[in-house]
Amino acid sequence: MTLKILLCEDEDKMRELLRKFFEKAGYTVVEASDGETALEKFYEESFDLVILDWMMPKMNGIDVAKSMKRERNIKILMLTAKNLPEDEVQALLTGVDDYLAKPFHAQVLLTRVAKLLGVIHQDMNQPLVFIPNEKRVLLNGVQLSLTNREYEMLYYLYQNQGLPLTREQILLAVWGLDHENDERTVDSFIRILREKIGKEFIQTVYGIGYRLELSKK
Repeated sequence: MTLKILLCEDEDKMRELLRKFFEKAGYTVVEASDGETALEKFYEESFDLVILDWMMPKMNGIDVAKSMKRERNIKILMLTAKNLPEDEVQALLTGVDDYLAKPFHAQVLLTRVAKLLGVIHQDMNQPLVFIPNEKRVLLNGVQLSLTNREYEMLYYLYQNQGLPLTREQILLAVWGLDHENDERTVDSFIRILREKIGKEFIQTVYGIGYRLELSKK
């Protein structure tokens, strides 16, 4: 399962450019060229984020956003040529999560999307992608089945990737100051994580502890 975006834009060239841009960044993109099609696809499939143009045929972006938000709390970014402050206020009051006026810088758009998804500061082309606000991890696009403790340990290793971490550092970070575990607990969890994500990512640093190393696909 990869992070999936519903891209709603009526201008064909703009929609194609955005699709290629997001696919290059590691996202899966489903396109819609008008508001009614956007809603149909929204009801048919599951998405992590919707990017909505305001001025679309058949049904405008504001009405589409209202309908989507009534159905579930989907993240919505409005990307539009309407750039007046009152336009942004109206969209935000509708329930849109973020608002970006055209023209825009591509990297700003990518950062806004990553922030909404909770994956900011990550390279989406790496084999491991974290979604911290949902405590989910994707390995090559497939969601891992992790306990809360396994997730916390893996995320701590990820936050310090490339750095050798002692077992005591890991114990303190994952279990806290009042833990009653010993260093063998860390070894046990490392074995479990290696089984789930592959031995090549978590390296043993002899005399110290462990280190996470991620290589791109």
